[in-house]
Amino acid sequence: MAANAMEQLVSRILEGTAPTQARAAAARGALPISRAELVRLFVFLLKDDEEAIRKDAATSLAGLDDDALSEVFGSEACTPEVFTYFSHAAVAGGDSNLAGRVAYHASAPTEALEALAGSEDPEILSLLLTNQDRLLAMPDLMDSLLANEALRPEQRSWIQETRARAGRQEEAAEAAKEPIPEEPEAEPEEPELTVEDVARILNVDIGELMTASEIAGGDEFQHVDASEEIRGAYQKIMTLNTAQKAILAMKGGREERTILIRDTNRVVALSVIKNPRMPDGEVESIAGMRNVHEEVLRMIGANREWTKNYTVTLALVRNPRTPPGISTNFIVRLNNRDLKFLSKDKNVPEIIRRMAKKTSDLREQRSKVSFKKH
Repeated sequence: MAANAMEQLVSRILEGTAPTQARAAAARGALPISRAELVRLFVFLLKDDEEAIRKDAATSLAGLDDDALSEVFGSEACTPEVFTYFSHAAVAGGDSNLAGRVAYHASAPTEALEALAGSEDPEILSLLLTNQDRLLAMPDLMDSLLANEALRPEQRSWIQETRARAGRQEEAAEAAKEPIPEEPEAEPEEPELTVEDVARILNVDIGELMTASEIAGGDEFQHVDASEEIRGAYQKIMTLNTAQKAILAMKGGREERTILIRDTNRVVALSVIKNPRMPDGEVESIAGMRNVHEEVLRMIGANREWTKNYTVTLALVRNPRTPPGISTNFIVRLNNRDLKFLSKDKNVPEIIRRMAKKTSDLREQRSKVSFKKH
């Protein structure tokens, strides 16, 4: 069947005007279209008038494996309805891996995230708390989380504190618009934070905050080739406990961030990502580092602003420590040259090589077809 005819058939199915035979074939996955388009039809046909078609569509959805899901979530054809379906499926099945694919996806719609916010699984709820920027941009999502009785007390406190802090920053920004006489600014006094304060701000348990902490490969920071600033910062950091390191990570300068991002305690490393002084150039560098905690790479991949940067997304995909659930989402955005390099790169997971080759081959086929038409 010609491409145009197949597009018309898909449109008729979605409009509800396609014949039963065509809808039945779609529900079984028998149409020669992309996996993402098939999944879109599966979700739509769950509400078909024919019970047999509804059952076949449900069976087809249940049969999707990890590779198939990676392809679907990595496609631009993944629609809001598909995201929302998988959100409900993740909540119903207590599937945190599937929930993570939705929660960390830059294109996940509000409806899908709201569905996750209604889960009783603390692990699924915690996935929604990793992207502070998204939460602040979606006050309704914060309301839904706060209304969920399954939310842990420390998670509830973190959301409330995040919202209050954002409100104070907004008020300060408004106040800054009004001209005021310039006066010498007194050096602000740093409030003393307890371990409990730090754990609440970072939304972690105290036990997790205080677990073992060391700098991966830290000896190089004392090497003669290291700058005097780096050596001095490293020597200072070595005198701190884990909570103090976490505070410094959130407030420190470039030298401290360069060292602390490699801390083996994930809480300390993630605190670097929350440092408001960190420029985009550092994010690009961190995305390619192979000695950072994978949760750092997961948080970068979940940040919509950072992943608009092609260099960041390429670094994440090429980094073997990046969780495949994150890196597979960006493969379709890579250019042909980078895809061909990835398909032969033995340092990345096999699923990344396969998807890169498949995407590259598909583009070449489409290019040949387009050339022949002209």
